[in-house]
Amino acid sequence: AAVGAGAALVLLKLLGSSKPKSERTVTLDERNEEGGEGWVYNSAQILNGVVYASGQVAIQVLGPNAVPGVETDCRTEADFCMENLKAVLEASGSDLSKVLRTTCLLADISDFDQFNKIYEAYFPDPATRPARVCFAVGALPLGAKVEVACEAYV
Repeated sequence: AAVGAGAALVLLKLLGSSKPKSERTVTLDERNEEGGEGWVYNSAQILNGVVYASGQVAIQVLGPNAVPGVETDCRTEADFCMENLKAVLEASGSDLSKVLRTTCLLADISDFDQFNKIYEAYFPDPATRPARVCFAVGALPLGAKVEVACEAYV
């Protein structure tokens, strides 16, 4: 641990003592702007031409009508997540064609095939699909079945 801490100090001295500042913060969810309970993140941060988009679940981010806890299937939620991600990217000056990598979280790994059907519709060309991490987790916020985050270039 001491070696790791020492290496971190050397790196900070080489890079300067402050962390890089985001070029731009993107917030589409008004609950975040209002300091709503549980909403302690921005939709995306942009640094050095890369959009770091927060994980999206099946809630309406572009209006006041949050729909958490509504019984839906994995495919419906996946489609909602991808539409939310698309909106975040567009607000960031990017789009799905510029996605470099996605992180896909499933509440139930048995939904993997159903999730892939929706995912493939948003990234139809196998030659240009982004790199991807996809795994099951114990639970997702708001009882969601799917969450998708990504990194994309502007």
